[in-house]
Amino acid sequence: VKGSQFQKPYLEFSGACEGCGETPHVKLMTQLFGDRLVIANATGCSSIWGGSNPSFPYTTNTKGEGPAWANSLFEDNAEFGFGMRKAFKQRRDYLAMQVEDTLGDKAVTMSDELRQALNQFLVMRKEN
Repeated sequence: VKGSQFQKPYLEFSGACEGCGETPHVKLMTQLFGDRLVIANATGCSSIWGGSNPSFPYTTNTKGEGPAWANSLFEDNAEFGFGMRKAFKQRRDYLAMQVEDTLGDKAVTMSDELRQALNQFLVMRKEN
């Protein structure tokens, strides 16, 4: 992807074996998705180099945000990741419902700027 290599990688170092082809892919994913990346990892090599204490190869930005990483003990990381995605969507849907209720409640006072920002959130959410 053009320009992706100029983005900050959120993978600081690799503890994988020399010549491992997995780490360049993970590094590229961190450059493409940044702090929005969610990794549902299956148990294997990447869970060893990617999540062993005290070292953790993923880093954060200046706000302390970075990729989310979780490991499934069994070989069901697709289902595990799907569940993470469903939970994320449910939480976003609930937030949108709360925003819609707040915007519709005439008893709630808010600035025009906040009202505009909340409406923009709802519009942008539907476009994504």
